[in-house]
Amino acid sequence: MLIHLFDREGHAYASNESLQLFWRQADDVSAVTWHAKMEELDGHMLWVYGPAWRDGEIPAIIGGRKLKDPRRLTSLGEEFVVFPVEKISRLIGETGQRIERKVQVMDSIGNIVYSTEPREIGTAADQGLFAKFGGNAQPFFEWTTREDRKRMLVAYAKSNYSGWTTIAYFTPEAVFSDASQMWAHALLTMGAGIAIALALVAYFTWTLTKPVRQLAEGMNRIRKAGIQPFDKPFASREIVQLYSNYNAMVQELEEVVQRLSEQQISAQRAELVALKVQFRPHFLYNSLHLIYWTIEDERPEKAQEMTLALSDLLHYSVHPSTDLVTLGEDLAQLNRYLLLQRARYGDKFSVSIDVEEGLEQQRVIRLVLQPLVENAFHHGLERKAEGDWQIRVCIGRQGDSILCSVEDNGVGLPLAELRLLEASIHNDRGFEKKGSGIGLSNLHKQLQAFFGAGHGIRLLPSPLGGLKVVLSLPWRELEDKTLRLGGEGEDGAA
Repeated sequence: MLIHLFDREGHAYASNESLQLFWRQADDVSAVTWHAKMEELDGHMLWVYGPAWRDGEIPAIIGGRKLKDPRRLTSLGEEFVVFPVEKISRLIGETGQRIERKVQVMDSIGNIVYSTEPREIGTAADQGLFAKFGGNAQPFFEWTTREDRKRMLVAYAKSNYSGWTTIAYFTPEAVFSDASQMWAHALLTMGAGIAIALALVAYFTWTLTKPVRQLAEGMNRIRKAGIQPFDKPFASREIVQLYSNYNAMVQELEEVVQRLSEQQISAQRAELVALKVQFRPHFLYNSLHLIYWTIEDERPEKAQEMTLALSDLLHYSVHPSTDLVTLGEDLAQLNRYLLLQRARYGDKFSVSIDVEEGLEQQRVIRLVLQPLVENAFHHGLERKAEGDWQIRVCIGRQGDSILCSVEDNGVGLPLAELRLLEASIHNDRGFEKKGSGIGLSNLHKQLQAFFGAGHGIRLLPSPLGGLKVVLSLPWRELEDKTLRLGGEGEDGAA
């Protein structure tokens, strides 16, 4: 194979002297019809059938993409990967098939870019067969060929990465003469077809899957074996940004621990900082695993969007200011979390958010809304067997308090169990003690640490059919409390 690069000035670099790109100059390749399509893909690989040069013109499969600076997003040049058709033919010929068969590779618009019968390369495929692959065809079926009207057995595999389809044709006599080996041959043929796509996609997936898994494991160790920053180079811009914010959070936590060991602070502030350190990594750990499985499902673009959203979540949680933020900022944090959940569940759930006018600038503690919604998913909706999921968030003023409620149409709890659960949260024996919750006890203790014993969390049956969680915040005394805790928060809060 050949890797051929053009820099931004048009200078060429090649990994192979004997095999060359057919177009020697950058201006020549820019005039090719499919080059404009490569421009539109903006960094993603475009795969086409075309010529290469080795002592003369030879058929090849070519992948091309734009290269960009990950920091400035400016163009660095172009990359081309060239696979001679003869190499692919040799690979398929070495699979050890004992059943005689014909192999074709069809691109996403119905052209034959490779065939074990060279006369078919570059021709249009059977449109009826092409349409069948676009539907719900079985992986192994019968088909009458267009050329000689023979009844053949067809096995195929389609690559989600390149959009190409690998097809193998078998005569029924050859297959049924050795039926015990039929499935082995079909699997080997499909394996040879997807091997090319796997080799090409591996370079891109390892730059996301491995570091995200490492970061998830690092988050899990925060509560068990201490905290350590990561100092490794990564190729993905999103992963670099995510690791940078993770390291910022680790540094912030280390500074908090050091300051607590050096200063004589009140028992209330020490308990509050400990709660924040325990609480924050939990939802980050869950979100990282969601990104990991999205990558495993081969949805890299969605994973990138989710990674950037999680990076914003990290930045919000380690912002170097007081623990009090505006309600509008915390609602923005909730919307980032809902974006991650939407990536996981799609349109299975709906959320309504009703905020009384004028409350967006009211001061609340960080991460006060997102844990309640996450708890609705985990303990209410995910245990519901069927039906659409509903979540309703209502925020309004009642007397000298602000009431924030989150309710769902999940499985709910009997009234007796609901009262017992509320008592356990108030007595610091909440869900997190069972290893499966979001930490309502921690949130209840944070509210009381900031605003006094008259505020916290209550549990009620929801008219939607599930559970309703209501938390109360002070209205008139909040500004004085902000001033009193704000100066300490800048030095001692995480």
